[in-house]
Amino acid sequence: MTNQLRSTNTTFLRFKANIFLVLVAVCFTLNACTENPKDENETLGTSTPNGFFGNMQSSDAFTPVKRGNTVELPRDHMSHPDFQLEWWYLTFVLSAEDGHEFGLQYTLFRFNTELDAPQSTKANAENSAEVNANNHIAKNWSNGQQWMGHASLHTAEQHYFEERFASGGVGNVYVNQKPYTTVIDDWVWKAAQAEVQTGAESKAMFPSVLTFSFGQSSTLHPLKTREKIPATSADSLSELNDAPSVSAVKIALNLNTSGPFIKQGDNGYSKKTQDERLRSYYYSQPFINAEGTLNIEGNSVKVAGKGWFDHEWTSHLANSEAMGWDWFSLHLDDGSKLMAFRMHAMNENMKNSKSKHSEIFTTASYIAENGTKETIDQAYVSITPTAYETINEGESARSVPTAWRIQIPEKDIDLSIRPFKESQWNNSLFPYYEGRVDIKGSHSGSGFMELTGY
Repeated sequence: MTNQLRSTNTTFLRFKANIFLVLVAVCFTLNACTENPKDENETLGTSTPNGFFGNMQSSDAFTPVKRGNTVELPRDHMSHPDFQLEWWYLTFVLSAEDGHEFGLQYTLFRFNTELDAPQSTKANAENSAEVNANNHIAKNWSNGQQWMGHASLHTAEQHYFEERFASGGVGNVYVNQKPYTTVIDDWVWKAAQAEVQTGAESKAMFPSVLTFSFGQSSTLHPLKTREKIPATSADSLSELNDAPSVSAVKIALNLNTSGPFIKQGDNGYSKKTQDERLRSYYYSQPFINAEGTLNIEGNSVKVAGKGWFDHEWTSHLANSEAMGWDWFSLHLDDGSKLMAFRMHAMNENMKNSKSKHSEIFTTASYIAENGTKETIDQAYVSITPTAYETINEGESARSVPTAWRIQIPEKDIDLSIRPFKESQWNNSLFPYYEGRVDIKGSHSGSGFMELTGY
């Protein structure tokens, strides 16, 4: 993109972000991530992580995550409005027939901002069918839920990113069950089957179709007008249809699966610290097969590849204790999958300490080709940064660990993780690093990593 277009796009995104902050500020104090001073004892040059979602206010009004409450599918594909925070996260490693590679992301976030609303009121406002979208408009225009959508595409040379915001209960953003559908404006992920029997976990969400358009074009074409006024409305419509689209990227993917859903942690109960004070409900679908079309600035490319879906909800991560995470979803060459993360956390004692070091909690899920999952405890997995990248987007330079070594000796896993390209940074309301990675070592393959709090 030209510098002028980049500046224009960034200014527009900042404007939308400011609007969203005004809405959320009714109940939250959101502080964007900033660089902390580096600890004098740090040896690899990274700064202390900061809270990904800012310094949100915790409240007993939100439903807590409890051990023993297991994830049930397909029921839990739905939204959980009584919890403070939730996201539906799709990533794809795609290739074209000519060998070009792409990294694609689609994410829908939900924030509960209505601290004092009765739980039943919030639930009823959210659990509505698509056909009744106009009937769940709350009396005060929205229902206390705020939504944020992210879309990102990396080619070898370009990065296209867009961030959208919406208020729940208005009708342009929701997650519905029959058929399974996620919507924010014209970004739609929709399952093929409307009626699914209980226990048929896969068919409730897959097969499905994902369609969305986003991003600022690197070349803007003004609408060409005729020398004379169009004679008919049909002439006007034809002229508009012939004009270039505002969005640079158009996505249309068919999604199917070749393996089961995976309930992370203990049957979907995922602890983020050893003492479990930070925790979530979390499941994945790592066996997605994707094929379809990417239209990038007017050039249509047929692609195919692998996808990974995460759905997570919690009332314990949107606060100052949850400082950030280093998360990996990896497709290995033998057909197995690996989810691994390091959680950066700070407890009350650390807040009062002069030390800038945070607690590091590490865990992983090894998923065999047949779908059998094994949780790898902290003592048996090592996730270590090996190289850093300086990111200059935003208000200041950031030192981000973008090369990693993941070791699980009991599984004969020793992986070198490197980014698909440099500067896979999303300069959004909550800035973070997220993009495709390449894998070498004991296994080869590809996947995604998400690094927050830097």
